[in-house]
Amino acid sequence: MHSHSFTQTTAYSAGQTVSHIAGQVFEHSLNTQDIRRYSRQLMLDSVEDEGQAKLASSHAVVIGLGGLGSLVARYLAGAGVGTITLVDGDTVDISNLQRQVTYNEMHLGELKAKSLFNELRKVDSKLNIIFKSIYADSKNLPTLISTADCVLDCTDNIETRKHINAVTHRASIPLFIAAASGLRWQALNLPQNNKRIGCYACLVEHIDVREDCLSKGVLGPVVGMAACHQATQALLYLAKRFNADIKWGHYLTGNASQGSLQSFILPPSSTCEVCHDPN
Repeated sequence: MHSHSFTQTTAYSAGQTVSHIAGQVFEHSLNTQDIRRYSRQLMLDSVEDEGQAKLASSHAVVIGLGGLGSLVARYLAGAGVGTITLVDGDTVDISNLQRQVTYNEMHLGELKAKSLFNELRKVDSKLNIIFKSIYADSKNLPTLISTADCVLDCTDNIETRKHINAVTHRASIPLFIAAASGLRWQALNLPQNNKRIGCYACLVEHIDVREDCLSKGVLGPVVGMAACHQATQALLYLAKRFNADIKWGHYLTGNASQGSLQSFILPPSSTCEVCHDPN
């Protein structure tokens, strides 16, 4: 098992931003370089200075560093999410390069988590990037997500997804799920603390979910579409938390060839062993 963190603390002298979330104080100073770096997103009402401070103080855990996770992590780092934990025990294979755009031939045979860690350090050296070259399972997940503000499930294994869903639900940590196969992509935002919204276990209980590219194939840009949506939803949440203008509990399906989107609300299942509360 490999784990490593890279942290650099910088003292800023420019204007200071202080924000409050659920009794917590988030303090972050934006210097001239920060303002230049984040200038495009600082113009958005959904971010602004306060949201940027929250991003800088946030911890996102990205599980699965293939076509989805590697691109998602790049967007989180680019947006200034202060702490990002990367989780994957796999290595880079030549078959990955068709859709996993963060890697190249120089990374072949390397651990994905370590390779991505090195690449993200080049994006913003002051971020705290942690990599765990392990596969997530029911035993290590509680520790991996214990300090997370949100978790992004970028895996392609239903059993692993079930474990991630169960652990985040018990911890009441928001979960952002995405997948892609063929020419379609799927996404689901779960608050994991709302009795009116189901969970991933509710979804697979009633729907035959086949969201893996190994058996169905996938076109590279379709994975990118899913990753862009997933990263956007997570960033909007981290910037505004539950005041963010995003939809929770809507299972979204995109058809890349037709340019169409469909969605339905995921209700809780009365027989779900994860989220059903008889009280």
